[in-house]
Formats: sequence, structure tokens, C-alpha cells
Amino acid sequence: MRYVRIFADENGDSAFEDVEVRGTPAVTVEGVPPLLVSGPFEASRMLVVEQPDGGTPDWELHVAPREQWLIVLTGRAVVTVSSGERREFGPGALLSFEDTTGAGHLSTPLTDDL
Repeated sequence: MRYVRIFADENGDSAFEDVEVRGTPAVTVEGVPPLLVSGPFEASRMLVVEQPDGGTPDWELHVAPREQWLIVLTGRAVVTVSSGERREFGPGALLSFEDTTGAGHLSTPLTDDL
């Protein structure tokens, strides 16, 4: 299992880190064979966010408003960090945004269905 971490390094520059999480076989509920389980990961609330029809084309460089997990359900977007590295994410992507300070990142929607 893996996710992408977006964080601010010691210089305040945003960066990507690919994180590989090892699962441990565990029974999660009676009647279901063991599944690979990792975590638990800290989460206190959940927001459901949807881009309005017609999109929002003028996204600017920004920091994350809080440390937050993002699970992409529909659509595609590119995230650009301080080095200029750009990565495209779509359905099934799991991201941890931790750059609450520093230079921030740029999110660019590629589809209207984010």
C-alpha cells in the first residue's frame, strides 16, 4: 500500500515523498478472511469536497489549511511542488497534505469532475 506525502522541507520548500506502508494480516470482522491492515492513521474529521460545474480555473499557490488526507474519487489534477516537479493524480490516489507552512504547492484541475 502506498500514498504520496506533500510536505514542507527544512527550507520551507514543498516536496513529494512516496510512502510505502506495509500491511499486516489481520481479521477485521468475523467471517472475512484476514486482510492486510496498516495504521491506524490519525483522522478527526472528514470533508467531502466537489468542484462546482464549470470548474475553478484560477487556482493559486497555497499551503494546506491543516494536515489532511485526500482520497481522489473522480477527476484528475496535477500537483506542483517548489522544485517544479509535477505529478498527476486521479481516482484511487491517496495523498497526505502536510505543507501547512512554507512555499506551498499548486493544484491544477485537469477535469471538471474533481
